[in-house]
Amino acid sequence: MRDQRTTRFVRLYADAGGEAAGPGAHPMDSWCPPCPPPRRHGSTPIDAIVGLAVRFGLAAALWSWARSNALTVTDWSNWQSWFQPDPGLVMAASVWLPGLADAHSVAFQLVLWGTLLPVTLLAGLLTRLAGLAILLGAVFFVMAIVPEGWSFALIAGALGLYLALRGAGPLSLDWGAARLARMG
Repeated sequence: MRDQRTTRFVRLYADAGGEAAGPGAHPMDSWCPPCPPPRRHGSTPIDAIVGLAVRFGLAAALWSWARSNALTVTDWSNWQSWFQPDPGLVMAASVWLPGLADAHSVAFQLVLWGTLLPVTLLAGLLTRLAGLAILLGAVFFVMAIVPEGWSFALIAGALGLYLALRGAGPLSLDWGAARLARMG
């Protein structure tokens, strides 16, 4: 009985080309029906749900912060009116970076990026860079601005680190662009 199985295996192995599928592969792998390919890293429904939740949560927090530290928009057609910082933020920026930079331009940049980052997060565009920026901003916040606010900075930094390492997930422009780049 054992000799019949061995003979059958040798015959099937020879019919399949006589080689295994790769180094260390089982000889039977070369004639077995193809299995579905393994899922790509980050392409599961859980990654889509978590990616959306992290992006929406951070976008809401950043948008809320930017709007509370900007002047009220009076002229909706003028793009600069969206990013005019509140005088309190300008004063705070002069305390955070004394003599290193113009306080008004720093406050303008903070409001600008606090308004634009939520838009990119919601679209899932350049998410890894946005996550890195959020992580660095959280570190700067806890080290130089309000050390007592470490709990919020820890949460925002952890979510930014997640986005920097894992990306936005399959429901994003980044994911679609990567898929198109692999096709070409």
